[in-house]
Amino acid sequence: MNQHPTTIRLHTQEIGTLDYDPSVPCIIATHIGYILDEEFRDFLNLGLKFLIEKKKTHGKIAWLVDASQLEANLSEEWAVRDWNPRALAEGIQHVAFVLPSDVFGKIPVQNYVDLNEQNQSSAKMVTAIFEDIESAKEWLRESLRNF
Repeated sequence: MNQHPTTIRLHTQEIGTLDYDPSVPCIIATHIGYILDEEFRDFLNLGLKFLIEKKKTHGKIAWLVDASQLEANLSEEWAVRDWNPRALAEGIQHVAFVLPSDVFGKIPVQNYVDLNEQNQSSAKMVTAIFEDIESAKEWLRESLRNF
């Protein structure tokens, strides 16, 4: 990913990066390659810590998933069941996804969106899928303005 001038790199590891864009504001989780369940959970939990920290500055913040380089991951049920309620408890409600071109990368993103929509509890994220980061950021900006 070419880092946008307003983004700040918070964390880098082999499976992805976590960036912060105060212009939205959002945390951008970029997933790279195939991600094992434990790696994915640790990555999302670290991202949630950054969300909570940066929310103190802005009052509200969103989560942007750049899955354009994702090959596969199988933890979408954990994300809906475990991560969503904790994020929602912190006031994070909007998640934008940038889809990968690879069909195997698209499957976990679509599974997450579907599971989130089917979730009967109040722990449901407002989600949207985009083809590029700038469109996702614009939707998040608008969503946060109206939130």
